[in-house]
Amino acid sequence: MPKSQCLRFLVLGLLLSATSVCAAPVTFNFTFDDPNSTAQAVGSITFEDTLLANPGVNDFFLPDPAVLALNVTVSGSAAGNGTFTMADFVEVVFDTDGATLDLGSQLVGQVTPDSSIWGTPDGNSGDFNLFSFAPKSRPERYNQQGNAPTGSNAPNGVFYFTLGANGGNDEPMELIGMAPTGGPITPPATLPIGREAMLLLASMLGLVAAFAIRRRKRRA
Repeated sequence: MPKSQCLRFLVLGLLLSATSVCAAPVTFNFTFDDPNSTAQAVGSITFEDTLLANPGVNDFFLPDPAVLALNVTVSGSAAGNGTFTMADFVEVVFDTDGATLDLGSQLVGQVTPDSSIWGTPDGNSGDFNLFSFAPKSRPERYNQQGNAPTGSNAPNGVFYFTLGANGGNDEPMELIGMAPTGGPITPPATLPIGREAMLLLASMLGLVAAFAIRRRKRRA
């Protein structure tokens, strides 16, 4: 096989390897519970982890490619019981409070850089919440809550890590657990070649171009 053709195949292989970044969905089971009643919200959410900032503040307006699935079942509430899906929500917030959370283990209880405990509903420890209708003012979302739209009884975020039943009008349920399904999480896929390999790839592309020019000159 001619040397130039071998180089072309090698370069093509490197290019295919460098651009093959696979999606890796991450599913978490979560539970919100009201310590003063029997109200509870149990569900799961699936993120596309390559679109999930960790650390970072994620504010997803649904539908969003970062949120692949969402299911919540509310029970034990005076009103607002039922099963709800992504179609019942308009926004998802996932704030790590500056921490790089270990997505392969229980999230609630992990320590953040300011020594806070992720999952603490104090306004200083991150956030995970679901919104079934848009707040009046996003910067002050928990101080500007209105009434849920008529006919909507999906739960709604009323405070940090706190989900209110019946559109936020009934029992406040606090997040007590959020953990991945199926064991450890596979790390986000990244480009499998480093800086040195990229330089080598560029050099090989240059060689291929040089061979092509040389062959054309010989034929001329």
